[in-house]
Amino acid sequence: MAKIKHASAYDVIDHVATTAKKKKVMHLSSQEEEFNGEFLKINNEELINFGTCGYLGLEKHPHILEKSRNLLDRYGSHFSISRTYVKASYQDELENLISKIFDNHPVITFTSTSVAHQSVIGTIIQPSDLIILDQQVHYSVQYPCQFAKLQGTMVKMIRHNNMEMLEEFIKRGYNQYDKIWYMADGVYSMYGDLPHKTELLYLLEKYPKLHLYFDDAHGVGWTGKNGCGSVFEHFKHSERVILMSTLAKGFGCIGGIAVFNDAEMHRKVNIYGGILAYTHPLSPSNVGAAIGAAELLLSDKIHVYQKELKDSMEYLNLKLEELNLTNTSSNETPIYFIGTGSVKVAQNLVQRVLADGLYVNTATFPVVPNDKTGLRFTLTRHNTKAHIDQLVNSIGRNFHIAVDEENEDLEKIYKTFNVPFKGKNTVKTVGSENIFVEVYNSINEIDVTIWDNLFKDNGSYSHNGLQCIEEIFSNNEKIEENWGFHYVIIKDENDEVILATFFTSALYKDDMLSLENISKQIEKQREQDPYYLCSKTLAMGSLFTEGKHLFVNEKHPLVNEALSGFFIEVEKLKKATDSTVVLLRDFQSDFKYMECFENEGFVKINMPNVNIIPIQSWKTNEEFLGQIPSKNNKRNIERYVLKYEDQFDITFKNTITSQEAEHYYNLFQNVKKDNHAVNYFKYPTKITQILSKYEDWEFMDIKLKGGNETICCAWSFRGDKHYSPLIMGLNYEYVESMNLYKQAIFQLVKRANYLNKEKVFLGYSADYEKQKYGANTISLYAFIKLDDTFNMELIESMANIKKG
Repeated sequence: MAKIKHASAYDVIDHVATTAKKKKVMHLSSQEEEFNGEFLKINNEELINFGTCGYLGLEKHPHILEKSRNLLDRYGSHFSISRTYVKASYQDELENLISKIFDNHPVITFTSTSVAHQSVIGTIIQPSDLIILDQQVHYSVQYPCQFAKLQGTMVKMIRHNNMEMLEEFIKRGYNQYDKIWYMADGVYSMYGDLPHKTELLYLLEKYPKLHLYFDDAHGVGWTGKNGCGSVFEHFKHSERVILMSTLAKGFGCIGGIAVFNDAEMHRKVNIYGGILAYTHPLSPSNVGAAIGAAELLLSDKIHVYQKELKDSMEYLNLKLEELNLTNTSSNETPIYFIGTGSVKVAQNLVQRVLADGLYVNTATFPVVPNDKTGLRFTLTRHNTKAHIDQLVNSIGRNFHIAVDEENEDLEKIYKTFNVPFKGKNTVKTVGSENIFVEVYNSINEIDVTIWDNLFKDNGSYSHNGLQCIEEIFSNNEKIEENWGFHYVIIKDENDEVILATFFTSALYKDDMLSLENISKQIEKQREQDPYYLCSKTLAMGSLFTEGKHLFVNEKHPLVNEALSGFFIEVEKLKKATDSTVVLLRDFQSDFKYMECFENEGFVKINMPNVNIIPIQSWKTNEEFLGQIPSKNNKRNIERYVLKYEDQFDITFKNTITSQEAEHYYNLFQNVKKDNHAVNYFKYPTKITQILSKYEDWEFMDIKLKGGNETICCAWSFRGDKHYSPLIMGLNYEYVESMNLYKQAIFQLVKRANYLNKEKVFLGYSADYEKQKYGANTISLYAFIKLDDTFNMELIESMANIKKG
């Protein structure tokens, strides 16, 4: 079927980061002329640094700088040759020193940890292996696993630190794969939490095929004997464990390292290592710095440095405990996360802390779920107790101000992060004296005039149209075919409508807007588990409507209060319907309140384009062609449409027989079963019969001239001023030979012209084809909020799987 524009993860991340940059909480530039680790100069203001990851504060240690200068003077700026040909002696010296830190286990150094992961995973993982990723394992680990898929390696993902899920995956794949690799972080970079080491040791012993692959970038240096990190001591005796880390944090320099418990794995990577053979080595000055750092970690000074940092951690932990903030981090790591819930509170809080002269980070979607945004900071040896006091006082004071200013419910934030709440609820009653919120569960409860004045010309959801939709999606056997309907109307004291919309609560496929090849993979699994990767979703509009689902009276003086009331009502409906996803959809680029939606924690995503044809009345086909500006499009219509028009019998009917209803439904299923461009559950089989009961709906029926069998049908809604064909069914035997799809599009446009409509809503997909008939292709956006990003991350991880 025709292609559509799909939502792109990169576009989402780009937009989130760009928005944060505009808010001046991310992508900042520092202006200091020299860096000592204690301060960052941003916007010409000197800020106490609580954002970098040089935990031991070794960046300007005299011994490290001396070693760096020494090798720079002796060997110059660079040794430009692959280590496959020649390996510099100082590289051996560095690897031997790092090996001593890790109990004399063999070590390889790389220019970065990302290169290290690409090299090691690309070398040791085989097509006969299974990779199981922790949901929060670092992206630099997940990225090379995408390439492992191309060689046929199966890659799965478990929920973060879910050992039961891990063991279940191990059991399922145990007789199918040669090796099973679980990939996790030694210290997780966002929340500062740790893997379940005891349980992993148990699984390692229980399952001989299990191998562990740790990225301990945030653990090495500041903890463990000689700075060996947070996991090495626990797993150093097993040959089925690989430890990856970095020189760029605890070592105070730059580069990546791989520590092997198995000599043969070390040999394989060292002799070739894929990308390792094609990248230049660390520069002499970088190696010199790393040698100096390794020597410090192997000296008695490491005990002093580690104790100083851990003393600061204990002091900070006590201070945070006194404030009873939403600190969700482990007290065993120097990474801290203060949960704020919504992004608007996080950005408000971070801006305030920055204004107080302290640099901290923002943690936001997609790294964390929409409603689990927060302030993140790190602790290093550069931070004094006076610095810590300033930070804690700033966060403690500004946290409550930010929550209050952004009109958030403090108790709700604590519940979101499972932190006991001891204060008073700060939620405000939004506009209760000025606006009035009405909520209904059926369109029949709403005055037809009020509703149709707002929506009758937007699509198939006039008052009568929604009566039809409610009947179709109620009282069905399958849970996915039963929808809840929720109508929200917000008025002022004079009964003037300020805002109105409707929602459906239903079971959605989480891959609805994913790439087709991903949906096809998921559908294979749904043959065994029909509701795999599905979520209860509260969606604006429905899966049987398109158009402008939200009415906002932008000129009304209470519009901002109405929007605040709307978001509160959305939260209530989400809770009442047990939904885990909220989807607000069909917004055009000129929608005035995009920033308002994003401040409420919604993330903007691309939707498929929609196509609308404005009708300029015509009487003959020649007149219609005269309205087409492109000569190529005119020739295309003449050659593939008008040439064949007299070979069809085309009728339009309001009521159909039960046999026709069944046949039309089957024709639609022909399209649906092979088309995963927009992936949703089948409509109830009764849909065509019910549509034929309502006068606003009609069916186009196309047969071959003189034939008895319908080979194409379209189900269309007739509004007062618009025509909206929502569903098409096809017999694919005639799509190419008779250009059936092209003919159907033309006949629908022709029908709208005959009915004196002003425009035709031609829906999603086939943008290029519809543009030939004068369609304006309009970009659409949606706003989404997820309770949990696991399904989303799992679906994203399914890209690049080898086909066949």
